[in-house]
Amino acid sequence: MLSISNLDQYYGSSHTLRGIRFDVPAGKVTAILGRNGVGKTTLLKCLMGVLPVRRGRVHLLGEDITAVSPHLRVRRGLGYVPQGREIFPRLTVEENLLMGMASLPGGVRDEMDAHAPRSLLAV
Repeated sequence: MLSISNLDQYYGSSHTLRGIRFDVPAGKVTAILGRNGVGKTTLLKCLMGVLPVRRGRVHLLGEDITAVSPHLRVRRGLGYVPQGREIFPRLTVEENLLMGMASLPGGVRDEMDAHAPRSLLAV
């Protein structure tokens, strides 16, 4: 589903990510682990297109999205929610999900009803 090959990223002259390669198969859970400062957040920002990739490729469902802007990556189904940073802390889980789905064409509520577990909808 997601494939990263030979990804390099720099902050100025500092080489922060070096030759990162891995695949995220559809239907599987993949974790990125490491101590503080090793590049986990930088990698996720590169995958979302928030930070530029100097070298390497990011493929989503077989399509090269390395140069695709972040908002178009979201439309293709790629998302990023930083740990510990509630996007809208005063909104309920359901309301936050609705905000995240606002860019989808058609009925947001219908999409949510079709895909969300019933427990999320019983607010």
